[in-house]
Amino acid sequence: MDILHLTGVFGRLDRSRLDLSPGLNLLYAPNESGKSTWGAFIRAMLYGLSTRERGPMADKNRYAPWNGAPLWGRMELRTGDGDYTLLRETRRAAAPMGEFSCVYTGTATPVPGITGQNAGDVLLGVPREVFERSAFIGQNALTVEQDAELERRIAALITTGEEDTSYTESYDRLKRQLNRRRHNKTGLIPALERDIDQLRAALREVDALNDQAQQSRREVDALERRAAELQQQAAQSQAQARQERLNAYRSAEQAALAAQSRADALAADTATLPDSASLTLLEGQAAALPGELSALTEKRRAAEDAEAVSARAQEALTQHPLYPAAEPELRQRAAAIVPEKAPSLFLPIFSGLLIPLCVTLAFLLRSKGALPFWLFIGMAALGAVATVFAVRVRQQAIRERQRFAEAQRTALEEQIAEYLPLRQQAADAEDNARRARLAAEESENSCRRRLRELLAQVCTFAPAVTDLSGVQLALADARRRQTALADARQQAREAALYRDALRAQLTEQELSAPAVSVSAPLPSGAELSAELARVQTMLTQERTRFDTLTGRIRALDRSSDLEAQLAQKQEQLQTLQGEYDAIALAMDALSQANTVLQNRFSPALGARAAEIFSHITGGRYDRVLLSRDFSLSAEPAGDPVGRSVRLLSQGAADQLYLAVRLAICDMVLPADRQVPLILDDALVTFDDERLHAALDYLLEESQRRQILLFTCQKREMDYLQGKGNVIVTEL
Repeated sequence: MDILHLTGVFGRLDRSRLDLSPGLNLLYAPNESGKSTWGAFIRAMLYGLSTRERGPMADKNRYAPWNGAPLWGRMELRTGDGDYTLLRETRRAAAPMGEFSCVYTGTATPVPGITGQNAGDVLLGVPREVFERSAFIGQNALTVEQDAELERRIAALITTGEEDTSYTESYDRLKRQLNRRRHNKTGLIPALERDIDQLRAALREVDALNDQAQQSRREVDALERRAAELQQQAAQSQAQARQERLNAYRSAEQAALAAQSRADALAADTATLPDSASLTLLEGQAAALPGELSALTEKRRAAEDAEAVSARAQEALTQHPLYPAAEPELRQRAAAIVPEKAPSLFLPIFSGLLIPLCVTLAFLLRSKGALPFWLFIGMAALGAVATVFAVRVRQQAIRERQRFAEAQRTALEEQIAEYLPLRQQAADAEDNARRARLAAEESENSCRRRLRELLAQVCTFAPAVTDLSGVQLALADARRRQTALADARQQAREAALYRDALRAQLTEQELSAPAVSVSAPLPSGAELSAELARVQTMLTQERTRFDTLTGRIRALDRSSDLEAQLAQKQEQLQTLQGEYDAIALAMDALSQANTVLQNRFSPALGARAAEIFSHITGGRYDRVLLSRDFSLSAEPAGDPVGRSVRLLSQGAADQLYLAVRLAICDMVLPADRQVPLILDDALVTFDDERLHAALDYLLEESQRRQILLFTCQKREMDYLQGKGNVIVTEL
């Protein structure tokens, strides 16, 4: 089969068209340009989109058209029977590409036998699982995985040719049947074993329940006897309680009469006392009077202190030298002290100048025997000196008298400054003493008046009282008598209430009934009631337990039925155990057969894969070993030690996987269908030499089937340029 034309709305494809030819189609495009999308589109056109996949990576979501249009695809292909056109459309969002048609190209005639579900199976001759694990090599998907469909296909090729058997599925079905019978602690056998254990436990339980029921019956009888005894004691206790209530009533009646008599006697004794409010007022007055007396004492002491202060102030005043002068007089004295004014200097100057004047006149009027001139000059100078001295002596005397007068006036003013405050202090102290005396006198008069009033009121019920202490004692006695009266009246009321309460508990018949004698003390009624309630509760519980045991015994099958069920379960267990052993034996036989099948399958596939791998690697490896689950290893030429695929480099591993894939294609794909081989960037890890070897092999393979080689590198283009049977297309 050859694919000729592809057109689709699929992922990034928007009515994009891809034309292909038989042989090797090299499709070049850079990354993220739609190579993988075209590969997925081809698979979807052949096998449809799976609607059972969920999540964003499901094909229906992963390849939803970018333009928002519904999924749609068209494929034209050529088979040995003619050219076909496959069309898949989306009519419902829940079934993308669900509408399918396959017609002969250029006509509207449907191709018989091809539907949307079997198109890939019919056209390629293999189911989707085999195609994906052989001829469809998606990006980064060279690894070969085990699959039931691929296993059936391989088994058919190397055995009978039937494709309806799979070792894995058969082994899994047998294992499910084996697990259905026993899997650890689950399955039919463990369930039967538990049923058998339960039946045996039920037989033991029946015996134990019978023993417990007999013990419970004995407990019920004992509790019933105990309850009867307690009820009898309760009746006796009730009679005793009635007698005790009657005795208590009579005692309470006598106590009430005695309390009332005592209250009446106290009332008569306190008839002359004032009422409680008046007594409280008198007590308040009596309690306040000592405080007033104490205040009076304080006021007297304050008056005495004020008198002492006044006396000291008066004494300090009288001892002052200015006493008893008043302030105006003292101010006049100070004002009268005035310094002497400076006297006239005429007389001293005149007397001082008189001598020089006389000398001058004598000089002018000198006689024949005149004195010397210098003598007259000396006398004049002496007169002038005497005049100056006299003036200075006069001025000094005046200044001394002025300083003396000023000192007298200053001393007087200082004495006045000391005297006047003493005079004011003496006056203030005398005024304070006078006020203190008046306050003490007023307080004394108030205390005397209050005491007289208090004595006048107290003497009405305590005539012998004469002072405050007697008043206090009389009031305390009155309060005590009133309190005793109130207590007596309260006791009388309480005794009457207690008597009436006890009387309400008795009937007329009980009052008139004869006294009952009790031979021995009994527990109280509360204790008997509590014990009786406890015994009755225990009796109810024990009866319930007995009934429960009886019901369980009746609910359980009879011993004979349990034994019959036990025998039946044991027989079923033997049967299931036999089936379990048979299935286990069958699984062992199947595993042995699978080993034989694997020994036949693995060498053939390994030999074909080794040829291809040796061709790609230039003879570096000449042997490939693989198990039925496709665990791979390779042996280098001349080295018998195999190397696991996990130990190879990434490029060598990809080359080994490609060799196995191509070998599987040769073995499992129908030769008459010429299934196309699709490779998406499968050679990116190959070095140039092995890439050329792989391309040579694909060129050879393209003689037998169409090959679509998607690549993002230009190495393939450069190498295949100009070679025959190669179509290069740039997407």
